[in-house]
Amino acid sequence: MNIAYFRKSKFTLGKTVDNVTQKAKEDGWKILGEAELPDKIGKMILICRPEWIKTIVAENHNLLGFLPCAISVFQKDKDVLAGTGQPAVIKALAQNDKISQLASDAEVKIKKLIDESAGVEESKPQKVRLYSTMTCPYCKMEQAWLERNKINHEVIHVDLNQQAAEEMVRKTGQMGVPVTEIQYEDMEPEYIIGFDKPRLAQILDVME
Repeated sequence: MNIAYFRKSKFTLGKTVDNVTQKAKEDGWKILGEAELPDKIGKMILICRPEWIKTIVAENHNLLGFLPCAISVFQKDKDVLAGTGQPAVIKALAQNDKISQLASDAEVKIKKLIDESAGVEESKPQKVRLYSTMTCPYCKMEQAWLERNKINHEVIHVDLNQQAAEEMVRKTGQMGVPVTEIQYEDMEPEYIIGFDKPRLAQILDVME
């Protein structure tokens, strides 16, 4: 799982910042302010949705800091990047139906805001790689699920491929399987730990 969601903007730094503010207002976000990033490389736009804050405070206030309430827009080399933390982090930390629903809703809304502000299309998965072992039952369940949903994928058995096993651990810090790598055209790969069917279905746009 990626902990952040960033897209390369087609606009200038100033225009991207203006887009975030304008589109956030149009979509019902509450604008809380702006903060200048160090060395004037960009800005952090503070936004949130009051209903999310109320839910988090009521259900588990320890997760309040994980809400995606700050959009960073900055210049890196020749690129302008816009993004924030992944709401999926909240879902992973809280086994709570209300918070899980909030995280799913937040992910859709925050990605839409960032994509539109950056002037880019929704990023689609380009390749699915399943790290597995020959004896892992959950790996076999996921592989069957991918095949049933006609998802083109590559299966790598890390118990037969030491180099692949080391690569998986280096990328994710995980020793166990299954680990699913989702590759995108213009974003860093995303890693799903375990057979997380709801998360995979959401990313791959299929029924659970």
